[in-house]
Amino acid sequence: MGREALYQKYRSRTFSEVVGQEYIVRSVQNALKEGKVGHAYLFCGPRGTGKTTMARLLAKAVNCEDIEHAPCEHCANCLAASANNHPDIVEINAANETHVEDIRGLIERARLSPMMGRYKVYIIDEVHQLSSSAASALLKTLEEPPEHVIFILATTDPQKLLNTIISRCQRFDFSKVPADKIRDHLLHVASMEGIGLEERAAEMLAELADGGMRDALSMLDQANAYAEGKITEASIIEIYGLTSVSEMIEFILAVYAGDVETVMNRIRGYEHAGMDIRRLTSDLIAALKDAVIYRAVHKDSLLRLLKAEQAQKIASPVSRTQLLKMITILMDAAERYKNAVSVSSVFEVAALKMMPDEVIPAEENRPAAVKPEPVKPAKTEPVRTMPEPEPAPKPAPIAQKEPENIEIPAETAPEPEEVMTELVPEEKKPEPIKTAPVTALSTEDILALLVQCTKNAKQQDMRRLQEITNTLIMDRYTANLGQTEILASGDNCILLGCMSQAVANTMNEYSFNRELYFYLKERNLDKMVYAVTKESYDEAVKEFVERRKTNSLPEPAKIERYIEIKEEEGEAPAPEEKLFELFGEDLVEVIEDDE
Repeated sequence: MGREALYQKYRSRTFSEVVGQEYIVRSVQNALKEGKVGHAYLFCGPRGTGKTTMARLLAKAVNCEDIEHAPCEHCANCLAASANNHPDIVEINAANETHVEDIRGLIERARLSPMMGRYKVYIIDEVHQLSSSAASALLKTLEEPPEHVIFILATTDPQKLLNTIISRCQRFDFSKVPADKIRDHLLHVASMEGIGLEERAAEMLAELADGGMRDALSMLDQANAYAEGKITEASIIEIYGLTSVSEMIEFILAVYAGDVETVMNRIRGYEHAGMDIRRLTSDLIAALKDAVIYRAVHKDSLLRLLKAEQAQKIASPVSRTQLLKMITILMDAAERYKNAVSVSSVFEVAALKMMPDEVIPAEENRPAAVKPEPVKPAKTEPVRTMPEPEPAPKPAPIAQKEPENIEIPAETAPEPEEVMTELVPEEKKPEPIKTAPVTALSTEDILALLVQCTKNAKQQDMRRLQEITNTLIMDRYTANLGQTEILASGDNCILLGCMSQAVANTMNEYSFNRELYFYLKERNLDKMVYAVTKESYDEAVKEFVERRKTNSLPEPAKIERYIEIKEEEGEAPAPEEKLFELFGEDLVEVIEDDE
């Protein structure tokens, strides 16, 4: 007789041995103790998470002679169930017995009284694979089940079941087993079997198992056969075509340096060695994520793949924005793998997209692409005024809101095509939003923007901004935009949320804001940009809700775009003359420089 596989040998025989499904175990045990066992159960969840094991334990427990400690593993019913020869416990696989005749035969046998225990228990695995006629026949029995019969249905795909079947069962959803619990269980099994298993190797097996305990035990079996009793990190890397952490770090550093030759040679080496590119992509995402986390909080306990010094090595040469951008590129590549003819080609393109547009200077140890360009100071204070708006009819009451978390009565919500950008009547004009934004927008400024914003505009601008920032070349504009998110958007404006007031100040600073406007305009996004902190936005949202109830929201602010001034040949006009021409002498105040 062949050697028993570890996943069979260490299958849970009592509820206390079940790993990672505590709430299900507790619910079933309570039902047993209180005598409230249902006539039908549905166990759903990913493969290898314990659905069939739990079904067998429940079948054993309902027939156990010691109800208080069921299953006791000592009575005749428990021993027969453990030996898989209990006459009242029937297990079928719907993948093989899918026809209506199979289910009808089962139903006919279910009418008979139990031979040994108190209940006849039918475990139907992969129940979603039953034919429609077989499922209908099963439904009829579930509607009027015999008192002595319990059905336990198990499936990885519950959405394929009839809703009428699901509604007649007590449903339990099994979750993936946490990696740390899989690791601990593997170390326990290895010690019981006399297998030398390094903790790091156990962690790698737990990650590879992706929440499936059965898969983890099967891989432990395979690794043991290869490593001959001593399973190390190197063994796991070689067996499953993985990449070591040190190799991944070297790969990432080569990407930082823009070393195309080294990066391409490494990728082709991975391919020739049979490494799993999909798994490598997932591990690179995990490594970069660890670097972002460590850069923010410097806590080893939050790292999943890297050690502190490894995370520091990845995080220090580049900005947080570039790390996040690399993660986004890799996640996009992972999605493209599904339909790709050549996975390695997709990965090569992703690696090229992650590189900076220039090589990292050795003396600065950071990519030139994220180094901010110096901004020349202006001699005079930037003008922060705008022309008075022309009188116009009063706009309709504002019912459209853009933050999406504001509740607005359905009966007053506008149609999607409604435009709310009319000019403000002169007698009720709000404080205008300046052409060059102030350093920090007030709540009233934010409200005057929000009332003219729409959901459709926000969605369109989010897509367009994503196209602009998701580019191979990272410059000072995309670097700053990468630290923001669109909170609201209208026909003429975009309101960005920033992580800090410092970032908001940078976005609103006159010179940068003007340059950013023309930068976006060249890329078909012709709107004024305003930046606020998330805290300021949240305060404005609360104010929006309260004032919406009393119909006291401000009128939409008139927004003036920047004008590109082309100087004629000859003597350049003075700066104030340009401003007088644009805004009128009565609206411009020139502040003389004391120096």
